[in-house]
Amino acid sequence: MSKLKELKSIFEDLTGEKIDNISDEFLNIELFEDDIGLGYSQFNEILLLLGLDRISYNFFQYLVSGKIEYQLNSSIKSKKQLEEGVERFMKLALIYYGNLKFAFNILSTDDEELEEKIGYSESIDETVYKLRHKPIKEIEKIPASKTYLLGYCIRNNQNNKQKEIENRLKYIEIGKKNQLAYLSSDHLDIYIATSMRLEHEYIFVHDLVEKIFKDKNLRELNLRWFDPTQAFCDNRIDKGLAEALMLKRAKFTLYLAQESDTLGKDSELASTLAQGKPVIAFVPIGDKSYVDELLKNLKTINPLKKEKEIILEQLQIFNPLLAWKDDEIKNILNNIEKTDINMLKDRLYKEVKQHYDNRAKTLKEIHPLGIQVYLDTGVANGVLVVRNTKDCSKLIRAIITSNMEFIIERENKDNGEYIYLKETISQSIFRLITGDVILTNTFWNFYI
Repeated sequence: MSKLKELKSIFEDLTGEKIDNISDEFLNIELFEDDIGLGYSQFNEILLLLGLDRISYNFFQYLVSGKIEYQLNSSIKSKKQLEEGVERFMKLALIYYGNLKFAFNILSTDDEELEEKIGYSESIDETVYKLRHKPIKEIEKIPASKTYLLGYCIRNNQNNKQKEIENRLKYIEIGKKNQLAYLSSDHLDIYIATSMRLEHEYIFVHDLVEKIFKDKNLRELNLRWFDPTQAFCDNRIDKGLAEALMLKRAKFTLYLAQESDTLGKDSELASTLAQGKPVIAFVPIGDKSYVDELLKNLKTINPLKKEKEIILEQLQIFNPLLAWKDDEIKNILNNIEKTDINMLKDRLYKEVKQHYDNRAKTLKEIHPLGIQVYLDTGVANGVLVVRNTKDCSKLIRAIITSNMEFIIERENKDNGEYIYLKETISQSIFRLITGDVILTNTFWNFYI
């Protein structure tokens, strides 16, 4: 049993309206007495008593059970069931509208719109992917150790040996064929956003992509993704247009955070969010095993280079100001031959981990551009940050099969209550509603 005044905040969540100036006579009405539920007509009577608009039969059924075909004996039997129904609606509203009041006004009366939005959220049968036919023109895999030959930095290096030049021409031809295969593919599920300048970055991206998509969560799904380490286009205009097309076609973008990130990659992240599509940002943990693997690859690529020199170069990449501001590094640079290599490694472990921790925090919590607006609807979209390949593959599977799970969190700030829809694997904000009343009013007045 509950009094109506105990349910007032739930009805405010449902309608996006503040309920004021209601007499105690109405607010003290007893509900759910002796387990007698609220039927459709009674629910509408409560809405009218609270100064709110009535709802349709199908919307009431959605609050009751998540279905939309009204059943004559349907009722809401407890405060808990009401809370669950309103939370279900709020998740739908956050995903597709970004404004509770606007969503309630539409979905509570427009049965076709309600059915459409619920349909968008329904799970996709995995057999849709498992039974896909192979492409007519398949990607010819370029080995990880050779992918860098497709890069512009190799072309511009005047010190290339003749054998390397011949190798490059060979793999460029494969890359061109792969570019054609990507363009002609009838499916494109995922766009991989990367920034690659140096040889080891090609290897990192190639190996990471292989590890993610060979995970048990994904390997049976016959997914197709654009892997830039496997394609080559020599014309910058055609390359830009082709990648813009793939961004448009893909269901979402996988953004790979690296030692340094570029304008091109960040613009691909923003472009995806502006289309209302998800972005997964993979940010490495940057732990000891990660750094050791990085040093191993760098040593393989540059066998004549001393390990201390490689470590110092990486320190400069991950924290360019160290040589100017850090006394320990200044001393090391002045006594490089006497410096213990393990001390150098320990410092690199620290800097790499801090670099990636900061990058993850920036994307997930700090930078305003970690939230972008879907240009068609005004809905605010956030970046989904993951730190390991297992979570990454699980989240890809959830997106592809329309099985993402969410929780609603609230935060009270000086200017109002903010509502966040958080994705459960990444614990990242996927959608949100601002608590700023003036911003809300002006935003939706101008946007709609």
